[in-house]
Amino acid sequence: MDEKTDLRWLAIGALVGLVAAGYGVLRQASGGNELPDSAVASVNEILIGRDNFERSLARFTSPNSAASEENKARMLQRLIDDELLVQRGVELGMTESDTEVRAAIVNSLIASITAEADSASPADEQLEQYLADNSERFSYTSRLHVEAWETDIESVAQEAATALRAGEAVTTSDDIRAMPDLPPGLMSADMLRNYLGPAITAAAADMPEDSSAVFARRGRWLVVRVVAKERAYVTELDAIRNRVLLDYRRNLADEMLEGYIDNLRQRAEVTVSDQ
Repeated sequence: MDEKTDLRWLAIGALVGLVAAGYGVLRQASGGNELPDSAVASVNEILIGRDNFERSLARFTSPNSAASEENKARMLQRLIDDELLVQRGVELGMTESDTEVRAAIVNSLIASITAEADSASPADEQLEQYLADNSERFSYTSRLHVEAWETDIESVAQEAATALRAGEAVTTSDDIRAMPDLPPGLMSADMLRNYLGPAITAAAADMPEDSSAVFARRGRWLVVRVVAKERAYVTELDAIRNRVLLDYRRNLADEMLEGYIDNLRQRAEVTVSDQ
């Protein structure tokens, strides 16, 4: 096993720690040998910041007790070792060629950029406006019009579904017949469950209109075609507050990341081949 492989996993951890802190752990040292008050050490002219040293120390110290001098020395040595590994990983070209290291850096930087969004606590007025502006995200299939056929033979069910997808009618026979007593026209999802069962009804609610699928049910095969769907919209925040909040945070994180990347694009010089 070569040196690059030996260092890979240690360097991944070190690089992830570096990026997750938003590059706050390390800063370029100024000239001379004296350290600024904001740093606790320098490794090959790269500073280890005091603020991040204290945060790292706090993670391994009981909330009700002060860190011992021994623990402080151990943590400082760990940060120095991490920086040595980071520098060695860079020397080996791991940030340029190692897929796992690059993926870890990307994921950790994304987490750092979107951390604020993950903990955002918008006021009810903001959530209500978000719900109103994004009503389609909080809609659901309230009524469906479906057609269904039953058969004991899977190949027959598949042939019927293929015919429906081609715009042809299902030819009934002794091997396949329309589901008896299934009412025509739109009906509520609750009512449809009485005929198709909860699992198939839920699947049908997610299917596009004029689409068909084959389902196994109670030892038989059902061919289901969704003729039409009717959607309803949730407008009361209290009914789905947590869902709206999670979606709000996810959307905010996407906007923050896109803005960050746009800024990087504007500052970068990118050349693309003609393929």
